[in-house]
Amino acid sequence: MGYYTVFKAVFDRVKADVEAKTNIKQVVLGGPPVIRELPLAIINPDVTSFSQVAFGSTLENRLVFEVILIIRETEPADWFTEIITVMGDVMDAILADRSLSGTVTDTTPMIFAPGEVRMANNIYFGGLLRFECLFFYSP
Repeated sequence: MGYYTVFKAVFDRVKADVEAKTNIKQVVLGGPPVIRELPLAIINPDVTSFSQVAFGSTLENRLVFEVILIIRETEPADWFTEIITVMGDVMDAILADRSLSGTVTDTTPMIFAPGEVRMANNIYFGGLLRFECLFFYSP
């Protein structure tokens, strides 16, 4: 199985989990979204690093991805009920099975950052989640 297939399987699983286990109305995998409905989740790859496992041809792969959440167009009156609850649901959906249905060895959250999201010359309210996945790849 080629690296693209392994890499893409991780993102397909994250997208499926966010769609199935949250109230996010629109999930976009890579690329700029056309905002149709909020809340919106944008799943993007970030830096991926490799290191050699002690013996053999297996590589340790640390794949990082971000989920940008656009939840509201106006500033929330209560961040905890209007923004952080949605972000928490997405966090829980991804971490419900840290192996992402066997596509990785483990998934670890790195950043949980509620705040403003700038997109298409507009300011929205939502946040950023960042995760690191560990898996082993043999070319």
